[in-house]
Amino acid sequence: MRALLRPLSTHTVFSPIETIVTVFVLATLAYFHILSGIKHSSFFESTQPPALRPAYARLTDGEWVAVTQHDWAEAWKHPEDGLEALELQQVVFTLDDKAHTATPLDASAVAQHLVSELPSLSGKAYPSICHYPGSNLSSVACFTTVSEPGASPVLTLSFKPGSREDWIGALKQAKNLIVDGVKYELDAGKRQESIGEMKSSKWVAYALSALVLRFWELTKKADSLDILVVLTGYILMHVTFMRLFLSSRALGSNFWLSTGIFSSAIVSFLFTLPLCRSLDIPLDPIALTEALPFLVCTVGFDKPLRLARAVMAHPHMIKPQEDGRMKAAGEVVLEALDRVGNMILRDYALEIAVLLVGVNSHVGGLKEFCAVAAVALAMDCLMTFTLYTAVLTVMVEVRRIKKVREMTRSRSSSITAVTANGTAVRGALSRSSSKTNLASSAEPKNLRERVSASVIGVKGSLLKEDNPRMQEVENPMARLKLLLIASFLTLHILNFCTTLTPATTNARHQRHPLRSAQEIVPPPRVDITSPAIASVLANLAVSEQAQTGQPIELVVKVAPPVYIKAIPTVVPASRPTNAGTGEAIEKFMSSWSSLVGDPVVSKWIVALLAVSVALNGYLLKGIAAGSGLAAMRAVRTQGVRFRSRARSFRIAPEPEEKEEEHAPAPVMIMASAAPAVALPEPPQPPSSVLSRPLNLETIDRKLQERLPIRSPAPVEPRTPETPDMDAPQMEVRSLAECVDIFENGPRPVSVALQMLNDEEVILLAQTGKIAPYALEKLLGDLDRAVRIRRALISRASRTKTLETSLIPMKDYDYSRVMGACCENVIGYMPLPLGIAGPLKIDGLMYPIPMATAEGTLVASTSRGCKALNAGGGVTTVLTYDGMTRGPAIDFPSIVRAAEAKAWIESEEGYAIIKEAFESTSRFARLQKIKCAMAGRTLFVRFATRTGDAMGMNMISKATEKALEVLGREFPEMIVLCLSGNYCTDKKPAAINWIEGRGKSIVAEAVIPGKVVKSVLKTTVESLCNVNTKKNLVGSAMAGSVGGFNAHAANILTAVFLATGQDPAQNVESSNCMTLMEPTNNGEDLLMTVSMPCIEVGTVGGGTILAPQQAVLDMLGVRGAHPTNPGQNAQQLARIIASAVMAGELSLLSALAAGHLVRAHLAHNRSQLNTPMPSRPQTPGPEETSHQLPPVPPVAASEAKPYVVEAK
Repeated sequence: MRALLRPLSTHTVFSPIETIVTVFVLATLAYFHILSGIKHSSFFESTQPPALRPAYARLTDGEWVAVTQHDWAEAWKHPEDGLEALELQQVVFTLDDKAHTATPLDASAVAQHLVSELPSLSGKAYPSICHYPGSNLSSVACFTTVSEPGASPVLTLSFKPGSREDWIGALKQAKNLIVDGVKYELDAGKRQESIGEMKSSKWVAYALSALVLRFWELTKKADSLDILVVLTGYILMHVTFMRLFLSSRALGSNFWLSTGIFSSAIVSFLFTLPLCRSLDIPLDPIALTEALPFLVCTVGFDKPLRLARAVMAHPHMIKPQEDGRMKAAGEVVLEALDRVGNMILRDYALEIAVLLVGVNSHVGGLKEFCAVAAVALAMDCLMTFTLYTAVLTVMVEVRRIKKVREMTRSRSSSITAVTANGTAVRGALSRSSSKTNLASSAEPKNLRERVSASVIGVKGSLLKEDNPRMQEVENPMARLKLLLIASFLTLHILNFCTTLTPATTNARHQRHPLRSAQEIVPPPRVDITSPAIASVLANLAVSEQAQTGQPIELVVKVAPPVYIKAIPTVVPASRPTNAGTGEAIEKFMSSWSSLVGDPVVSKWIVALLAVSVALNGYLLKGIAAGSGLAAMRAVRTQGVRFRSRARSFRIAPEPEEKEEEHAPAPVMIMASAAPAVALPEPPQPPSSVLSRPLNLETIDRKLQERLPIRSPAPVEPRTPETPDMDAPQMEVRSLAECVDIFENGPRPVSVALQMLNDEEVILLAQTGKIAPYALEKLLGDLDRAVRIRRALISRASRTKTLETSLIPMKDYDYSRVMGACCENVIGYMPLPLGIAGPLKIDGLMYPIPMATAEGTLVASTSRGCKALNAGGGVTTVLTYDGMTRGPAIDFPSIVRAAEAKAWIESEEGYAIIKEAFESTSRFARLQKIKCAMAGRTLFVRFATRTGDAMGMNMISKATEKALEVLGREFPEMIVLCLSGNYCTDKKPAAINWIEGRGKSIVAEAVIPGKVVKSVLKTTVESLCNVNTKKNLVGSAMAGSVGGFNAHAANILTAVFLATGQDPAQNVESSNCMTLMEPTNNGEDLLMTVSMPCIEVGTVGGGTILAPQQAVLDMLGVRGAHPTNPGQNAQQLARIIASAVMAGELSLLSALAAGHLVRAHLAHNRSQLNTPMPSRPQTPGPEETSHQLPPVPPVAASEAKPYVVEAK
C-alpha cells in the first residue's frame, strides 16, 4: 500500500497547485454525478395528484357563487322555472417548445374548424349540442368565445348537460388536426413539473423542502429512543469539529489547517457517494442523513492532524540547513510522511478491516453503514496522501513567508523608561535573560487572554520543543481494542434500536405511511375566480340577460381545460449548410451556461478563483519581500534564469536609459486634394534576434512622428444665443435595447458603449445603469465622459443652462486631471494670465506670472517691479525650509504622555523616530520635532524637508511610519488624528508665524529717492509713515497674526493660480511683514519683506497640468532639480516674495499719494466691462458721463517688455 501511495505523494508535494486544481475538477464532476442521482431519485417525486376536478357555479342576482356537484345535477335532472344547467369547456392552445417564433398564436381559424367540422362520437354536429343564450335557436348563435392572439389563446365552448363528454371523446379520437399550415396535437395537459425538469435553484429549494417534510413526518412517528440516538450522533459530530479546531490551533493555525483538513474530508465524501452508487451500495437519503454523524465520528480527523503535527515539528520547517539554504517544502512534507506514514496507513487498515467485519454481518442497516464507512475511509486515505499533502506543502511555504516578513520588519530597539525626574533608565533586557523574558511575555497577561487560553487553548502550544505530546508514540493495540469495542457496541445498539435499518425503516413506513387516509388531500378544483374563467362567466351572464331582458339563474359546470399543442409545419425557405455545427455549438454553450448557472457550482467556482488569486498574490508578495536567506539573495543578485533544451540565457536588470528626443520627421505638404506624404527615412540596419527588449513607448512615438502633420479644421464656438441648427438628429434607441447592449455587448464595456451614441449613454446614466462619477472608467474616452457628464448635470439642474454654456470643455488634457486634481469634471475654468515685470531677483531677471480677475493688480505690480529694478533689484535669503505635520495622540494618563514627550525629545528616541521617518522617502529629511501637552493629549509637530514637492503627502506618510514606531514603545497610546491642527495647515496660526512652515524667505531692496518721486509719485517720508501706521499699528490694533502687510495675499494667490499651487494655502503662505525705513541720510528707501511660511512646490499637485507646467518652464523651475533637490521650489518661493514686495511698494505708494480709487476706476470699473443688469432699472435723471482723456500712443522704440505703467 505504501509503495502505491508514496509515488503519488511525491508527485503532489512537488506540484501542489496542479494537484489541488485537478482534485477539485474531479470533485466537481463527482458533484454533477451526485446531482444527477438526486434529481432522478424517486425519493423526491411528488405525492400530490396533478389532475383537476370540475368546478360548479350558480348565477344568482347577477353574481356567480360556487355550488356543489349535487346542486348542478339537481338543476339538470329537475329543471325549474328560470333555472338552467349547462357545461363549459376551455381549450388552451400552446406553441410547441421547438417552434422558435415570435409571432403570437391566433386560434380563430382552428376554433372555426372545431365548431363546424368536428362532430361528436354520436355523429351530432356542435351546433346541435351547444348552449344557446336565452334558448332562442333562431336569432342567436352558440355561446363560444375566443381570446385575443397571444402565447396561449383560449377557446371556450358551451354544451348542453351530458353532451360535453361525447364531443371531447371525438376530439381525443381525432388526436391531431392541420389548419392553415399549422398542426394541432392533443396534449395531456399541464402536469406538475418533476424535479428532473426543474432549472436553476428551483430544484434545490424543492429538494430541501421535500427533505424537511419527510423528516418532519418521520419524526412525528419515530420512537423517542431513535431520536435520542440520532441527536447524540449529531452532538458527537460537532464535538469532532470542535476538536479539529482546537487541535489545529494548538498547531499554530486558527483557520487554514482546519479548513484544509475539512476540505479534504468533503472531497473524499464527494468521491465516496458515486463510488458507492457504482458498487450497488444502497443509499437512502433518510438513512444517509441519520448515519452522517456516525460516519464523521468513524472517519475522524486524527490522522491528518498527526501528519500536520509531524510536518510542523520538522527541524527544517522554518530554520535553514547547515549550508544556509532552506529545504524544499515538498521534501519537508515527504520526510514527515516517512516518519508517520506507516502508522497512519496501519490505522486506516485496522479501521477498514473492522468495518469489513460489519459488512459481512447480517444485521440490517449495519451492513450498509459499514460498507459506506469503509469506502469513505479508503477515499479519505487516498485524499490524505494526495490532496492533503499538497495543501500542507502550500501551508509550509506560506508560514515561511510570514516568518520572513516578521524578520524583515523586526528591528532590535532598546527599551527605556522615564522616571519622575525625567531621566531615562535602560531596560534590563539582556541576552542571558532573553529566553526568560520572552517566555514570560508569551504568557497571557490580561483576563481576556487567560480566558481564551483556557477555553480554546494557546495557539501553537504543540509546537514547543519541550512538549511531551510531540514525542509520544501511540500504542496500536490500544487503538485496535478501542475500535473493536466501539464497533461491537455500535452493532448491538443499532440492532436494538434499528434506527438505520432499511428493512425496518421500510416496514415502519408501510405501517405508518407518510399520509394517512384522513390526511390525503383531494385534487383541487378548477378556479372559477381566475381571470380566464371569470371573464367567460361574465360574458355568459351578459349574453343571457341580453336575450331574455330579465334576470336569469344558471348553474354551470366548468370542466378542466384541454390542452392542444400547435406545431407550425412550414419549412424555412433556406438554411445554411453549417447549421448542424452551429446547433451543436449552441447546444454545448447552452448546456455549459446552465451548468455554470447552478447555484452551488457557480459559488464553488468563484470561491476557488478567489482563493487561487489570493494565494498566488500572497506567495508573490512574499517572494518580492525577500527572505534574507541565501537562496533569495541569489535570486535578487543573479537575476532570473530561463532554461530550455536548446539554450539558456540570463535577463539581468537593465540600467535606466535617458529618453532620446527625436526631431519630428520632415513632412512634404502637397496640394489640398492630395494627402500629405512623409519623406522616406534612411533604412535601418537589421537588429539581432537576441537584442534588448522592445520599448513599446518608443515605437509608438516613432510611429507618431512618421504620421503627416495636419492642422485641425477651425471650430466655431457654440453659444446659448446661437444654437447648432445643423447638428444631425440622432436616433435614440429604447432603454431596453441600450441596457442589452451595455450588459451583453462586447467586452471590455468601453467597446460596448462605443456602439451607443451620447444620448443613449445619457439615458443609461439617468436610469442608474451607469454612475456619473465612473464615466471616464467605463467609456475610456475622457473628452466624451466630460461632455456626457456636463449634459447630465445640466438636465438635472433647475436652470438647465450648463450644457450650452460658455464654460470651455474642448482642447484640454484631462488625463492629467483624472485621479490627481479633480473629480466629476465638466470642463475647465480659464483665468486671465498676465505678466508683471520683469523683476531682477538676486541678479537675474524673472517675469512675474499672475492669474487674476482683479483689474490694476498686474499693472500695479509692474509699477513696483520698475521701481525695484531702478534700485538694483531684490535680494533674497532662505532662512528655513521644512513642511510640518502635527498629529494628536491620547495617553491613559498625563504621566505616560510626559514619558512619551521625554522619550521623543531624548537623543535615543529622536534617532529611532528619525530613522523610521526618513525610511519612507529619499527626499524626506527630518529637521526637528516640537512637542506640546494639553492634558492627556500629546501634540507632536514633525518638520521635514520635502525636496521640490510641497510635501503634504510625503510628510503624512512619514508621520504614520514614525507613529508606528512610537506605538511599539508606548502600546497604550491612541492616535486621534494624523493632523491635530498643530501643523497648522490652511488656517491662520501663530506657530506658523513664529516657527515657520514651508519656505521662510526674507527679501530686501533699496529704492532711490528720485525713483520714489518720479515713478511712485510720493516721498520716502510719506511711504514710511503710511507703512508704519497702516501695516504695523493698524494690524496690531486689529490683533492680526502675520497680517502686517498691505495686500500680500493678492500677489501670492495670483502667482499660486498661475503656477499650479494649492490656493487654499494662501491663508498661511500670505503671512508677511512689510518694513520700510529711510536710508542714505533719508534720501533713499530701504524696504524688507519677511514671509516665514510660503508653501509651494514644483512637483505634484496642480503642477502636473500642462498650462501650469508651461508657466513653471518660463520661470525655469519646472519639476525636480536634477542635482540639488528642493532648489526649484526654493527659487519659486524667492520669486513670490519678491513679487509681493513689488505689489506692496506700489499699493502703499498709491495710498500715500491718494491714487488708489482713481486707478481702480480707470482699470477695473470701465463701462465696457460692466455687465448689463438682469432686470430693467427704475427710470431716473440722466447723469453726465465723465470720459477719461485719451492716452497718447507710445513709440515702438520707447516700449519696454512686460512693463505696464499705471497712470
